[in-house]
Order: sequence, then C-alpha cells, then structure tokens
Amino acid sequence: MKRIFFILLVSVLVVIVSIFTVSTLASDKTVVKVWGPGGQGAWMQSSDLAAQFEEAYPQYSVEIEQLPFDTLHDKIIAGFTGGDLPDVFMLGDQTVAEFAVLGGLEPMEDFKKENNYKDEDFMSDAWSHFITLDGTLYAAPAYSEYRVLFYRTDLFEEAGISNPPTTYEELLDYGIKLTNGIDRFGFADQSGKLDLHFFSCILYAKGGNFYTDDHLTCNLTAPAGIEALEFYKSLYDQNIIPKDPAKRTDPYQGFIQGYSAMAESGPWWLGLLAKQPEMDGKWATAPLPADKTTITYGHPNAWMIPAQAKNKDGAKAWLEFFMRVGPQVEFFKGNGNLPVLLAAYDDPALKNHPAMPAFLEAAKRGVDAMYNIPNGDPIQAVIYGMLSELKDGKTTPEKGATDVCQRVNDLLK
Repeated sequence: MKRIFFILLVSVLVVIVSIFTVSTLASDKTVVKVWGPGGQGAWMQSSDLAAQFEEAYPQYSVEIEQLPFDTLHDKIIAGFTGGDLPDVFMLGDQTVAEFAVLGGLEPMEDFKKENNYKDEDFMSDAWSHFITLDGTLYAAPAYSEYRVLFYRTDLFEEAGISNPPTTYEELLDYGIKLTNGIDRFGFADQSGKLDLHFFSCILYAKGGNFYTDDHLTCNLTAPAGIEALEFYKSLYDQNIIPKDPAKRTDPYQGFIQGYSAMAESGPWWLGLLAKQPEMDGKWATAPLPADKTTITYGHPNAWMIPAQAKNKDGAKAWLEFFMRVGPQVEFFKGNGNLPVLLAAYDDPALKNHPAMPAFLEAAKRGVDAMYNIPNGDPIQAVIYGMLSELKDGKTTPEKGATDVCQRVNDLLK
C-alpha cells in the first residue's frame, strides 16, 4: 500500500514539475511583433514562416499583422509619437529616410557587420538605398522589386508583331496597332503609386530624375522631365491607354482578360499568373524599352526596426532568419517577390523560371527609385496626383511639372 502511495506521489510530483517547467519555458519566450504590408503581410500570415522561425529561435514567438501599405505607413508615424509600434516592419525604400529624419529608426550598421553581410552577396542595390545622406544605414533588405514589360504573346501574334518593343517609339507604334479603342488597348492604365512607378520607368529611360543629384531640389522641370511627361500624356492622347476614364480597368484583370496587350509591372504578377493556368503560353516578359538610358524603375524593399521597439534582439533574429536562402525562395514561391540574396537565384524555382531573365536583365541594366529624401510618401502623393490630372487633360506637362516642383521643394527641406 505504501509502495502504491509512493508511486502515485512521485507521479503527481512529476506532472507538477512538468507543468511548471512548460509554464516557465512558455513565459521565457518573448514576442516579436512583425508588421507586413499588403500581399507580403498576408503571405507571411498564411505561410509557415513564423513556425519555422520559432523552431530555429525557440526563445521567441511571432505575431504577424498585415496592414495596407498606407495604413502601415501612417501607423508607424503615429507610433513615433507614443502610439503602438511593432518590433520590425516592412515598407518601401522611400520611407527609410522619412522615418530616419524623425529619429524613429534603429541604425543597422552593427547588424550588418555582426552577420558578416557582404554587398557582393546581394543584388547590387540591396543595401545602398537605405544609407541616408549622413552615411547611416537604417534598414535591411527584404526583397528586390524590378519592373519589366508583360505582354500578351497571343495578341502580338494576331497583330503580326513578332517581338516586344525595345524602344519607346516602338512601344507607341505597337500600342497603336494593338488598340481598337473598344475592348482592347495597347497598354494598361495604372493608378496611384503604381502610376508614379510607371512614369518613373519613362523618366529614367529619358535620362531624367525627380530631384537633383544632391536629392535637395525638384528636377522634374528639366528637359528630360518635360519630355517624359509629354510621352506619358501621348499614350492617353492616342488612346493606347484608355483616354476615357470609364474604360480604364484594373491592370492585372485587364491583362488576363485580353483587354490590355501590354503592361508594366513587377514580380508579384508572377505569383498571380501562376494561379491562372489558362494563361499558360499566352504571355511573356521582356525588359522595358530603353531610350537615352537603359535605367528603369526598381528598388529594394526594406525591413526597419523602430528605435523604440521593445524586442530589438528578437527583431534582428527575425531579419537574420528571413535573409536566409530558404525563406527568400519561399517568399518568391508564395508571393512572387524577388530575393535579395544572389545565392537564392541558384534555386530551380528561380533559375528555371521563364520570366526571370527579364528581371535579371533589368537589374543588370540599372534601376532607380525615389529614396534618401524626407517626406518620401507625401512627395509621391503630390506627383501621382499631378499625373492623374495630366492623363485627363486637366494640366499640361509644363504646368504640371512647375506646380509639382513648387510643392516638392517645400517637402524636400
């Protein structure tokens, strides 16, 4: 009887100790709050990335929140003045200097050195866009974004066109041939920030830029800027992109429905098109046309750690994990985002992808974007607001550029 009692007592003690140990281990875990924008945040939520991270770093648990791009931006700004902040978040490179100027970001030079990240192991622009004018690194690369031409090979064949356009003059010529003005147009309309990105492709190809080399003065009124605005406007004036606002549609939906024969877009379309097997053999990619330069729009997107983050060690562990080849390849497979690590391109999923040569050629030719300036998002809003007026005939290239530069110069101060 005593033996049985002893055995039961030991068993109870073992259970108590086990519960206490598990409870202690659970309480020892610290939460890493991750905010991700749009489709990128949605993919991180639905994937098993968090579980993989927690297995590799059992001292942390991850909470991922998905927010629209603009909402995330605004919540970060609000967080700097006492609101809620994540431990780490992802946004575009145009926000890095904006947040850094406000004193809201953790410098990242030590993180880069401690992990022995070398520039030659990354895409050429992976780190440089995050170094502000004072020489401080304020972000780590999340993924690369380059823009290319998507075109409907079946519609090209119907129109007797063998190859994609290599110059903007050819793009105009092909666009006219591919447009009937009713249910098919040569090129897809964009809106908001995506419209700004499309115009950026034209501007950089024409040899222009939004601001001077010192990033301190608006430069859109320069001859290259006016030429780019005139070309952009001509696409609508000639109805290559629908001049009638009522005929404009979502660029991706228009592309898969054959409403638009060409579109400028980024790698996320690869993830979308992979889910449309009926599109197999009907589309291809090519570098965007060249003009005075081969430079087009492209940039790295950033991981940033708020200076007030509660779990900076956990945030840096998350970045170290995310910047491994495996997660980078999974991010591409799940969302179409291009890795920043060169080694990831040896994976068959990227190496054998038929669209990859166009994206890598864009990177090789050179890319640029609006970065290393204060008020990056407000400046973008001013410019794409002007583009909206320009396409609808409410302003001219010269007046639009002049009005924009007056407002942008105030925001660049």
